[in-house]
Amino acid sequence: MGKRKAPYGAWPSPVSAAVAAAQALRFGLVQSDGERLCWSEQRPAEDGRTTIMSLGPDGRMTERLPPPVSTRSRVHEYGGGEFLATGGNLFFVNDADQDIYRISGDGPARVTDAPEVRFADMTFDPVRNRLVCVAERHSPDSPGLPQNFLVAVVLDGPEAGTITHLVEGRDFYASPRVSPDGRTLVWLEWDLPGMPWECAALMSATFDAAGGLADRCPIAGGAGNAAFQPTWSSNADLVFVWEDGPWSSLYRWDGYKVQRLTDGEAEFMRPLWGLGTGSFAVLPDGRVATAGFSEGRLRLLVVDRDGGIEDVPVPLVSLGNLCPWRDGVAGIGASDTTLPGVVHVSLAPGRTGETQTVRTGGDIGLAQGDISVAEHLTLATGNGPVHALYYPPASARYEGPADERPPVIVSAHGGPTGMADRGLKPKIQYWTSRGFGYLDVDYRGSTGYGRAYREALNGRWGIADVEDVVAAAGELVAQDLADGKRLVISGGSAGGFTVLSALAFHDIFAAGASYYGVADLERLLAHTHKFESGYLYALTGTRPGATHRVFRERSPVHHAGRIDRPVIFFQGLEDRVVPPEQSRRMAETLRQRGVPVVYLEFPGEAHGFRRAETVITALEAEYAFYSRVLGITPPEPGPVLEIANEEALP
Repeated sequence: MGKRKAPYGAWPSPVSAAVAAAQALRFGLVQSDGERLCWSEQRPAEDGRTTIMSLGPDGRMTERLPPPVSTRSRVHEYGGGEFLATGGNLFFVNDADQDIYRISGDGPARVTDAPEVRFADMTFDPVRNRLVCVAERHSPDSPGLPQNFLVAVVLDGPEAGTITHLVEGRDFYASPRVSPDGRTLVWLEWDLPGMPWECAALMSATFDAAGGLADRCPIAGGAGNAAFQPTWSSNADLVFVWEDGPWSSLYRWDGYKVQRLTDGEAEFMRPLWGLGTGSFAVLPDGRVATAGFSEGRLRLLVVDRDGGIEDVPVPLVSLGNLCPWRDGVAGIGASDTTLPGVVHVSLAPGRTGETQTVRTGGDIGLAQGDISVAEHLTLATGNGPVHALYYPPASARYEGPADERPPVIVSAHGGPTGMADRGLKPKIQYWTSRGFGYLDVDYRGSTGYGRAYREALNGRWGIADVEDVVAAAGELVAQDLADGKRLVISGGSAGGFTVLSALAFHDIFAAGASYYGVADLERLLAHTHKFESGYLYALTGTRPGATHRVFRERSPVHHAGRIDRPVIFFQGLEDRVVPPEQSRRMAETLRQRGVPVVYLEFPGEAHGFRRAETVITALEAEYAFYSRVLGITPPEPGPVLEIANEEALP
């Protein structure tokens, strides 16, 4: 039977907001401890709780944290590095108090008791039976920026729980790693106003007899270039990523000299927004399996000790946080038709590239015809090529009228040093299964296309990113893939800033949705957290003490008088990255000017929504909002929105 005709945007869909929210588990770290594989997974259906799962040699899957215990680090606010599985032990950072706990037969046992300190990114010191990790002190007696340092934590005996400072004096630290013989510690460090992907230096030091550090020396990275993910091999060589040219490459350090392992146009660096982020794994035989991106497309390479490189085809479009396991690697991966989940990729002869799912991210129950598969587009614009993922409307039962073109949601990812998510995403399928097109733009500044493309946003945030989403949307209309009168734009955090800027300075979009978006750069600089407190200078081409003119020129709140298109705002009340006042002030300014506005706040939510009920409310409200603005009649009843100045809508 043929498909039924129905207006675009109004198709009955098998993907409800509840399905999109509840089925999308989010995965963090993946670590192997011998034959055992461990990973963290965030569960929206459990109020965003994050637990730790393990798969034993017998194939039995076990949840290691008893509910309602949740693991989460809040170092740098973005966290990461929340657990460590080593030697049969499992250590984790408890979300409730940010202390370190150890899983024992009786349940979680406290290791540290430091109310003012947050911990993350742990490594085990086998010689001294202690943990080495990143620490961040927030003291009510010191109202300035928190202090960051590396510490050692004694695990057993009368001194158990004792915290000793090992490294301090720099603004930030990450990736402390103790060598297998316990003699050497390596780590990353950098200072404000830099970000880790700009200037993280890889350092080394040897342990002295008392367990302190001596003979500190730099290995790679620093001013003007960055190192990433130091990882020891079993023979005490160190493997790491270093961006010392147009592309980041793999390197090996033997204690004396540095050797490049890869060369070519592929990017192995990942922006270190979350501690513990990684792109490669060192195998027991010394080979290195690394997942990089070339022109935004995934490549899995295996580098042997003699410098030979094998390009391994895999049925995945994203793969990261790798660790060695069984006959290959495990990590977080997704394909165009499978949700992100824990996967195993074999690297054994005769099976190389075979991929199995260890833990699925969920099942949204879509038939093949209901799944919209992304098309990777490189769009020609007046400012050079712009990259994007385009998801066309998709339904096994419905199609649009021949004389109609679909409404399209243009998405601006966060960061802005990030990239459009690869793989099957329930939230995107929520839209495409209803007859919307979805254009996820990797604007200038995005990762995955080399250093020049990422740095092309420096000094031009609020200009180049906006030009790119506008140009990409216009090109989609020119290719007859979108209704030029029904383009809307959506984005979160830095993407929300792009949304508001696009609405202020261009008239191509009919409406916008801002998720915890930046509206006022001056207020952001004054109130944001330490990790990003210097980020704005490079992005806007300013320096401390000389920001006022540029910040006013770029801040949407100072150009609200130019916005006449409807806007919906979503904001978490616990957000410390982009405080609620940003969205509140912008929404109120537009409301007073007579612009149709919806403003929704969510108690208990921070920067990025974690709870299923929040995701459901936001998705349904965004759909109801677009339907009202674009004249779409939804196939099922939706929420009744309180739209300020609704009378101004047609």
